[in-house]
Amino acid sequence: MTNNDRPSKNERRAHARDVARQRAEAERRRKRRNKWFLQGGIGLGIIAVAAIVAIVVVNVNNANTVSATGPANMATGAIQFTGKDGKITPVETGAVSANGTATPIPTTGPDSTVQVTEYIDWACPICKQFEAAYADQILDKVKSGDVTLAVQPVSILDRNYRNSRYASRAANAAMCVANYQPDKFLDVQTQFYDNQPEEGTSGLTNAQIADLVKKGGATSSKVSECLSTEQFKGWVTKSTNTVVSDPALQGTSGFGTPTVVVDGKKVDNLTDVITTIDAAAK
Repeated sequence: MTNNDRPSKNERRAHARDVARQRAEAERRRKRRNKWFLQGGIGLGIIAVAAIVAIVVVNVNNANTVSATGPANMATGAIQFTGKDGKITPVETGAVSANGTATPIPTTGPDSTVQVTEYIDWACPICKQFEAAYADQILDKVKSGDVTLAVQPVSILDRNYRNSRYASRAANAAMCVANYQPDKFLDVQTQFYDNQPEEGTSGLTNAQIADLVKKGGATSSKVSECLSTEQFKGWVTKSTNTVVSDPALQGTSGFGTPTVVVDGKKVDNLTDVITTIDAAAK
């Protein structure tokens, strides 16, 4: 390059100004892009947070709302039985609506009739022991008309059956029988206690539950459909939560099964249940 080809001082200054101008313009564009991304990111973040909050609110509301109707013949939360002349008869009631609550008013009889309510879990080993020790004596008192019996199924032992929800499925089975064939309830209950799976296992399959229900005499196709669809799944949860949170049913370690109430008073020592009933009858 000759001296004549070299840019003049003024040309070099002009070029430098152009380069500086281009760099400044590039920097302004970069800042505009960053501002847009920042604002856009904040906006998306706000939308995402709002969406998360909405999902949480919906889930909380859904958790507190049970969209299931309760079973018929359990308007008090329990299936009730009266007796006369050696025969036990279930008390027929309507169903509790999906948004309703059970009304814990036991069936009344003569002034001398003792009202006994049992809160049980068909997956509960101690309930099985209680049944073996005292069921026949209590049912004899029902047959004579001295006692009215209410049995309320709950589900508190799912945790003991390897995430199979066995206790809840068993409680649903109890409610299916109470709803469609209440006269078979006590026989089906006996089947479940006699064939109770050990804790720590997966419990019984749906097919095995259906088989026990049939062996107990509840052979209606409506019962079978109720089992397969787990019709009262929502009500099992709702009614169990109501029972577990009732202060009157709490023991020293909270609520447990079996819990027995005689004439409105919880029996603290289950070995005293017969003497407590006899004392109430007097």
